[in-house]
Amino acid sequence: MNEIMNQISWQIESLKQLFRRVSFFSMEQEIYPGGRTCQELLNHIVLLPEADYRLSQGASKEEIDQFTHYWQKELTSTEMLEARLDLSFSILKDAYKELEPEELMVKTTSYWGTKYNQKEWLLVILTHLSHHRSQLYTFLKTEGEQIDVKLFE
Repeated sequence: MNEIMNQISWQIESLKQLFRRVSFFSMEQEIYPGGRTCQELLNHIVLLPEADYRLSQGASKEEIDQFTHYWQKELTSTEMLEARLDLSFSILKDAYKELEPEELMVKTTSYWGTKYNQKEWLLVILTHLSHHRSQLYTFLKTEGEQIDVKLFE
């Protein structure tokens, strides 16, 4: 478990470095035609560890929608985005720290029907973060940003 948390931590730190490369003018740009804006992507990323944890605990679509709707209004600066990402990751870490080994094997079902144990959910969170980090990195590169952020250890 620690290995997966370490990889998530690495993703979080590199994401925060990428956040600092986003210009004010890029925030309303779509990351690809017809897709999310950069601001929407950042809002999604910072809530992801906590939101996906909530999903792993059986949260309904309505609960997740309410959670994300509330926070999207609050995240208006890079500093707030970074702080919220740190909080989201802390909530995830604290929740997993409390789990007993047998609890890691308990399967829960998402509102769309996917069934994973808690260890598998953690891998889902890692890959979800990696996916969106790649989107952000690619967007910044296409916007002409010079990026010196290490994406892997």
